Amino acid sequence: MGKGRLFRIVCGIMIAIIVVILVVLFVSDDDTYSSVSIDESVPYADTTSWMGNLSDDLYLSEITIPGTHDSCARNVMLGYVMRCQDTDVSEQLENGYRYLDFRVALDEKTNKVKMVHNFASCHEDGNLFSDYLYFDDVCADLYSFLQQYPTETVIVNIKIEDDDHSVSDIQNLLTEQINANKDYWYTEDEIPLLSDARGRIVLATRFSDAAATDMMGLNMQWAEQDNNTPIDIPYELYVYNNFRVWIQDRYKYNVEDKYEAIVDGLENCEADENTLFLNFVSTSGDGKIGHPRGYANTLNELLMEYQLKDDTSYGIIIVDFGNKDLARHIYYTNQF
Repeated sequence: MGKGRLFRIVCGIMIAIIVVILVVLFVSDDDTYSSVSIDESVPYADTTSWMGNLSDDLYLSEITIPGTHDSCARNVMLGYVMRCQDTDVSEQLENGYRYLDFRVALDEKTNKVKMVHNFASCHEDGNLFSDYLYFDDVCADLYSFLQQYPTETVIVNIKIEDDDHSVSDIQNLLTEQINANKDYWYTEDEIPLLSDARGRIVLATRFSDAAATDMMGLNMQWAEQDNNTPIDIPYELYVYNNFRVWIQDRYKYNVEDKYEAIVDGLENCEADENTLFLNFVSTSGDGKIGHPRGYANTLNELLMEYQLKDDTSYGIIIVDFGNKDLARHIYYTNQF
């Protein structure tokens, strides 16, 4: 065999290996959904407008709200360990999710805020060479949804995950987008009534007011719950100026310990007009390499099988890879 032919064969094999690795890293591996049945005959089964069936006099903290974790981490490099959703923000909203978790960083080339999951940038689609997904693009989807369904509201919690740029620079760009569309945003540092939030995005932030904009919304910074050893009380209380927040975000627990933490939060939820309860179902596991999809398959199924009570506030329940039925299972607990 000639050297030229051997070289071409070796190159072909190497390219094939690289392609397989890229597919594994960029794309998650399976799509498993629960077989638990959901009653779709009730009026509030329409996931696009379920909040329209709730009383105006409820504070958002008194409503059981389904949410998504790392909401934009759908098309993201290192998909096996970084991908957290298999739907985009528009579909998540249509599927009934009303709490979105945005992680952002600065794109130096465009001087725009891009969506990220830790160090991995989120992209517009599954093409490895597609453009970054930007905050402005996602906001356009939010505005479009609220125009079509003005009875709804969406809590958007923004965390800056960028060690290379200042918080103030990123904050100024975020504020610029919000000010340009201020009619869509509720930016007070207080938990609103549903009547005041309908048709609007309720801003929540997990960073300091470094740019002194005085526009932080529900400013709820909390310490990372990154221990992987279970503790007796897995949620922590944070008291701010105008409200309180209980947080269960043990994102390095294994599946068994995580489920126990979730159930503990469900059974001991303290949510009222001044108190939010954030119960994260998501986890990256207690090993060196996490696999959100695999953990979500198990945890979402267990949550679907858990008998949530009617007319009960469970706070905000935040999931990876959520679908319509899981959202329904969560928000059906409200008093309609």
